[in-house]
Amino acid sequence: MTIARDLARFSLGLKFEDLPEDVIQEAKRAVLDTIGCAIGGYSGDASRIIRDLSQELGGNKESTIIGSGMKTSCFNAILANGVMVRYLDFNDTYLIPVGNLVLGNHPSEVIPAVFALAERERLNGRDVVNTIVMGYELSGRFNDCCAIPGVVAPTIEAKGWNTDTRGAFVMPIVAGRLLGLTEAQIEQAIGISGSHNMILGILDATGEEYSMTKNLRFPRTAHGGVLAAMMAKRGYTGPTRVLEGKKGFIQSVMQGDFNIKALTEPIGKFKILETMYKAVAADATTHGHVNATLQLVKERDIKPEDVVEVRIKAGSRCVEHTGDPVKRYPKNKESADHSSYYLTAIAIIDRQIGPNQYTPEKWNDPKVLALIDKVKLEADPSLDSFGRAGISEIRTKQGNVYVKRVEYPTGDPKNPMTGRELEDKLRGMAEPYMTDKRIDRLIQTVYALDNLDNLDELMQSTTFDRKAG
Repeated sequence: MTIARDLARFSLGLKFEDLPEDVIQEAKRAVLDTIGCAIGGYSGDASRIIRDLSQELGGNKESTIIGSGMKTSCFNAILANGVMVRYLDFNDTYLIPVGNLVLGNHPSEVIPAVFALAERERLNGRDVVNTIVMGYELSGRFNDCCAIPGVVAPTIEAKGWNTDTRGAFVMPIVAGRLLGLTEAQIEQAIGISGSHNMILGILDATGEEYSMTKNLRFPRTAHGGVLAAMMAKRGYTGPTRVLEGKKGFIQSVMQGDFNIKALTEPIGKFKILETMYKAVAADATTHGHVNATLQLVKERDIKPEDVVEVRIKAGSRCVEHTGDPVKRYPKNKESADHSSYYLTAIAIIDRQIGPNQYTPEKWNDPKVLALIDKVKLEADPSLDSFGRAGISEIRTKQGNVYVKRVEYPTGDPKNPMTGRELEDKLRGMAEPYMTDKRIDRLIQTVYALDNLDNLDELMQSTTFDRKAG
């Protein structure tokens, strides 16, 4: 029995009828948040390019691109919607502490491919909910496989690869469920997909300027995973020992540091219940100190011109990941949302961090640049076990020193966002494009997802009243 076959059996064993009510509701919350993030990312340059390319490539009209309502091939929709969801770095995240660092991923990135395939195959909302829950479960488990006691650097990032590589193994399983594959066929699909689609660490590396391709990491593995499932359904074969075999993933990529048991052990608490939703559009590890800064400037009415110095303390991962010199003065969206310096400055000036805070005018603003020069960032090992915690200390010209410590920022599983907060988050991103009535309809449709016969109504509700700029 291969690990791939175990994974196939494990995934097919989860039925909608077995899902607890809170898990079903959380899947709907995840869909609501993900659609909101896609709408928020619609006008981004990376999103526009992929959308335009999809129109040029054409294809069977089987899946919908969010916002435009354009029907295209499921593969085009996977890429276009996937890039939109990822663009703002506003989508949810699953983080676990690993030594003095943290390992994370964005499990909601499975959702665009689930939508595209379910729409193509005319599947119902229960199938969609069930598959999303499994996608979250597998995404979290691939993270957990790297948390090995006593191993200093077990993470996939420490080996030079990106965590979105998990998509090469998760997505053929997700697609296999939706396409009605057997255990044996899913096993083959994992072999086909898992022997390709590795994501180089340079796309999220300390010391490297980011690019648009950061948004394409998981969508590209989803594209490959769905293709692999379609191939396996027609009899195409792959190396079924792709995980444990000689020169397979565990040996070649993970160098043996991989806790296989974490992949298929019985489900305890569902991973989807341990996901963090983001209240600000920024790298997850910055949320502690960003929340702290936002609270200080609002509570104390601190003006940017009064700031003398800002001292930020954060976990080791945050400082390494978002504090390196190449990100201090970001030149694009992808670097700006991973710059603790920029995020701190813009939080003080704008008192919010959302889609409107990511424009060339913002990151080139002399006031922002001047404030960035006043930000000092240092690692505090006592914050490492929290994953997202941070401390902000602001000194003013008036001689005041204000300090705020946030261990569990808004959205953390220990400080979850309410349903109203998630709805307001979506509204904030949809209001430039949709009327209040259309937004209400979209929200109601998401909450009724498990009762839908197909995804027609849901995808239609994501189409804008007017063309976005």
